[in-house]
Amino acid sequence: MDAGIADLNHAAEQLWLAAQPDWPTLSVEVLPEVGSTNAHALALGRDGARDPVVVTAWRQTAGRGRAGRQWDAQPGQALTLTLALPLALADVPGGGSALSLAVGLWTAQALDALRPAASAPAVQLKWPNDLWIDDRKLAGILIEAIQGPGLAPEQRWVVIGLGLNLAGTPEALRSERTDTATGLGLPLTPGQAMAAVVPAWLAGLRRFEHEGFAPLRTAYDARDTLRGRPVALWRHMQGGAAGSAAPDAQGIAQGVDEQGALLVDDGLGALQPWSIGEVSVRPRSGA
Repeated sequence: MDAGIADLNHAAEQLWLAAQPDWPTLSVEVLPEVGSTNAHALALGRDGARDPVVVTAWRQTAGRGRAGRQWDAQPGQALTLTLALPLALADVPGGGSALSLAVGLWTAQALDALRPAASAPAVQLKWPNDLWIDDRKLAGILIEAIQGPGLAPEQRWVVIGLGLNLAGTPEALRSERTDTATGLGLPLTPGQAMAAVVPAWLAGLRRFEHEGFAPLRTAYDARDTLRGRPVALWRHMQGGAAGSAAPDAQGIAQGVDEQGALLVDDGLGALQPWSIGEVSVRPRSGA
């Protein structure tokens, strides 16, 4: 564990130094062990935190995915990371739902920048909050928000969590879904991954707060793994595996709109926008 903590501490120091010109009040916390980096960051917000903070941990014992599902990762085999900060999202088209797509895009771009140019396939995005490689889950994003004390009325304490698999075996990342996990295919430490991802988030967040998702739509479309594929949708997230209850709708995914909603061709001549819920996709032929 000592080497792992040293790796995270070194990355945290470099990240903090690089962020000072644009984010002078940013702090970075490296924890040997925590229940959940998101839960820790939410507690900071409830206690009145107003400055941005990055939280990472060598070991996370009670990680959470969507709908409260358990998310487990082996120490050193995954990056467990949270960025929390005050944001005014109420007037941003798509709000927090669209932010999840934007964070996924920034993360995918940052990770692909670390890979050899000839590496294939590129990191793909599965609406609303997963990163995939070749139809296997690489990472998940969980965004939560509360009304923190002392914030401006239009602001929320927004917590952006990432669980990123760095190994190539399913055992290294037992996700909240039964999807097969995959790794990035690089000898990357958690600290190196954090050093790549967080600057990409910081660079995009202030623009997103003012411009929303629309300027990112084309770049998202290029990585959209659902486009053109049959999908099943549920309005309410399932406690177990997707498909445990009859879907509320089915159709062909046709990308996302400027607010980050998933567009689904229902076969009746209309595109139905989905802003919340859960989607399941059939595996590609031969996958």
